[in-house]
Amino acid sequence: MLGLSCVAQTNQPPVDNFALVTNLWYQGYKTNVLAIAEQRLAANSNDLAGLVLKMEYDFSFLNFSSISNSMLAVIHAVQAISNNNSHVSSHTYEITNELSSVVLLLRDVDGPTPAGLEHDRAEALLVPETMTFEDYLKWIHEDGLF
Repeated sequence: MLGLSCVAQTNQPPVDNFALVTNLWYQGYKTNVLAIAEQRLAANSNDLAGLVLKMEYDFSFLNFSSISNSMLAVIHAVQAISNNNSHVSSHTYEITNELSSVVLLLRDVDGPTPAGLEHDRAEALLVPETMTFEDYLKWIHEDGLF
């Protein structure tokens, strides 16, 4: 007896995760972006796209308890890339310096008052808000990692 298997073919192009995430962000669905980050990090705790998305969310919503850790995780993941021909590796110095500077600055800042923090977080929900680290995501996407 011959076993046949049916495979459904679709003519849909692959999902462009960069376009999906940036569209969600600019439409104000930032918690959906965080959910994508958490899903990617659950599958691989060193997933660079997941780490950058989490960092973007933490930075946007001023999650002071986790911003520095998110940034340091991105720095470590970027420095671990061994492909010298990648877009990300060509920007390793820039990424490391930018994020290290912010981490040092955050250590010297006491943080906003509770009322100021609440105001800033409410502003983060406004549409449109730019993605601070969109270039990082673009480079990751160009390297085929996202």
